[in-house]
Amino acid sequence: MTLHARTLKRFDPASARQPPREAEETPHPPPDRDIVLIGAGNSGEAVTLRCQALAYNDGVGFTAAGLNNDRLPPRAVLARRPSGAIAPLELLDRLVLDGENPRDRLHEHPVLEQRYQRLLRGLSVFETYPRAGAGVHGHPVIAALDLDLHIDLVLGGLRRALRPLRDESTSTAGQSDLRRLLAQQRRRSETPREKRIVVIGGGAGSMGNAAHQILPYLIRWLLAELGITAYELWGVVLGPRAFTGLTPFVRQNHRALLEALDELSRHGLRRAFLNDLEITLRQPPYDRVFLLDDPALPGAGARVTEAEIEAFLDQTALSLYLLLRGMVWQTVASHTANDDGVARADGRLCYLHTVRAALIGADREQIADLLAASLSARLLERFIERFEGSEGADHAITDRAR
Repeated sequence: MTLHARTLKRFDPASARQPPREAEETPHPPPDRDIVLIGAGNSGEAVTLRCQALAYNDGVGFTAAGLNNDRLPPRAVLARRPSGAIAPLELLDRLVLDGENPRDRLHEHPVLEQRYQRLLRGLSVFETYPRAGAGVHGHPVIAALDLDLHIDLVLGGLRRALRPLRDESTSTAGQSDLRRLLAQQRRRSETPREKRIVVIGGGAGSMGNAAHQILPYLIRWLLAELGITAYELWGVVLGPRAFTGLTPFVRQNHRALLEALDELSRHGLRRAFLNDLEITLRQPPYDRVFLLDDPALPGAGARVTEAEIEAFLDQTALSLYLLLRGMVWQTVASHTANDDGVARADGRLCYLHTVRAALIGADREQIADLLAASLSARLLERFIERFEGSEGADHAITDRAR
């Protein structure tokens, strides 16, 4: 099987032929009940939808959900349906937090008024009010306020996305009570399959940045509520170079997020919410953090182009998809599990991969085609020598010990 980032095509309603009606009515492919993707913010939703499209092309359905405070959804991508028809695929499960003027509601909630009195200092009213429902232009604190104000909706959306991970008892028509009981006992005796929940979002913007700091702990709390204990929670942080010039705060936001994740990894989170929920967890936010970026961006000038962003999102989705499917992640994990001399001062492993995309069963020419133009042929040869027989790697992977 060969996958290529360029096979991901945007759906253009003006030029694409309308798919047959029966293609829209074709059932979704069988779901992979061990994986849930949650895209936060514009770039997170875009990568999530692309991953879902890649799974569709392989005949698999990923549970995918979006969380944003921007009403504009990610543009549909073309995907192959079980019938074989090519049709546009949209991110249908989106929770949009688009309340008008969230700052005006602070006085209604003392816990939030106390929390955000300091955090909002220095942000002018003009920078926040006009953006309700259209993103918050690089201010993570406003996105965090949106999450706090809509905590019941957020929990409901996350609970809906996570519920398919729970193995429900299924019964076959005509099955006797004895056979049903034996099947239930057999399922209970089996070792639970490890689930993977992946939160995808940019670190340089607003919603993705805020979500990476709050959502992991809500997800851990909900997984405990659902009785799911065998899981890995991944955080995929996009940028900052891939978003250079989009706002004045790209690098500052990204650095602040990494420092916040480090602080949370050391001390956990204690946070009170409006619905009388208070979460106190000493766990790190994520079990694994993946930093995905393109060091070659921007290609020219001080701002990335739309085409550069689209190519980055395509390659990111392909890399993440291949980590989630097949033996790619097992190959990467086998390297991170052994201390090959790459270690931090505190003994925690830090393993980095420089390849911008990955292929299954790819030959040398296919790998070279996906590498950044700035990577030399010598580096390519070193990569092939070192990982001969491996099935790929990712942009940049940071594996932190639990």
